[in-house]
Amino acid sequence: MRVAIIGTGLIGASLGLALRSAAAASEVVGFDVDADELATARERGAIDRTAATAAEAAADADVVWLAVPASSVEAVAAEAAPAMRDGAVLTDVASVKARVVESLQRATPQGVHLIGGHPMAGTHETGAAHATADLFVGATYLLTPTTHTDPAAYRRLHGLVAALGARVLAVAPERHDLLVAVVSHLPQLAATTLMNLAADRARDEHAGLLLLAAGGFRDATRVAASNPELWLDIARENRAAIVAVLDDYRERIGALRSTLATGDDGSLARALSDARDARRALPGKTETTGALLWLWTAIPDRPGVLAEVTTTVGQAGVNIEDLSIEHAPEGGQGRLLLAVAGEEAAIKARRALEGRGFEVWEERP
Repeated sequence: MRVAIIGTGLIGASLGLALRSAAAASEVVGFDVDADELATARERGAIDRTAATAAEAAADADVVWLAVPASSVEAVAAEAAPAMRDGAVLTDVASVKARVVESLQRATPQGVHLIGGHPMAGTHETGAAHATADLFVGATYLLTPTTHTDPAAYRRLHGLVAALGARVLAVAPERHDLLVAVVSHLPQLAATTLMNLAADRARDEHAGLLLLAAGGFRDATRVAASNPELWLDIARENRAAIVAVLDDYRERIGALRSTLATGDDGSLARALSDARDARRALPGKTETTGALLWLWTAIPDRPGVLAEVTTTVGQAGVNIEDLSIEHAPEGGQGRLLLAVAGEEAAIKARRALEGRGFEVWEERP
């Protein structure tokens, strides 16, 4: 497996380190327009060799990762994708997917398989100097298959991502953007607002205010230290979804203000308790989920069925540990096998698929 990583900053270099640590690739080639970043990635062992251009990096690769900002994906893909060979997989790491996947589809030649991706991992640091091989361990990694996704290509990329130690979930590109607006983009803007509020109060009213900042404030504002250029890019690319979520957040903040202003302690207690219970129910980054169980379903031979199955299971919150597709000799339909970890995951996946009209059977070791 030969992999090309175009963009060797924090995410790209961490991908290289993780792939090499897991021995998941025989060679990792890197390219970056920033020569210093590329050199740092090479010195740190994230890549085996460097390429002079994006096209050169992509030419002989089985999988090409575009680890560049969302606004740069289309231009970089236009350079790299035409050089890719038939059967290769093109993917990205942008935190916005609907527009990015559309632009990638325009840039990807026939014979090259496109599968969008988004690792829900990172730090407020930037650059290859801060890359780490365990960045993706236990983290959620979203894949966004579409009606054009080739099953064998999806399995190849799924296997590589799983080898990084990530929890792979499939989600439709449009749904992805609204989901990350809630769990990633809104927290960034909320932390930014809180940090600026505290800084203004410290400057205008009490110079020692920030000295009082305890663990809760520091935890809530940690992401405010993130790279502003990165978040400007994200805000531009996912503007509509972020505005919609901000409107919902504004309404909830307004309701909370009214609860406090009127002394409605009962409503406040319910809000605090509900939030506490929801927070405690969040899955941990790493957790033991049980032995692998195989589920299988007969699938029609039509475009989009893989995306329908995988996104349905992902929407149920179930990680597909492995998958296999068996095509019927006579054509018309095949058999899709999904490996999930533990009884609870198997039950959730089965109910979700049956709710979409699929018949599901279980195979035990």
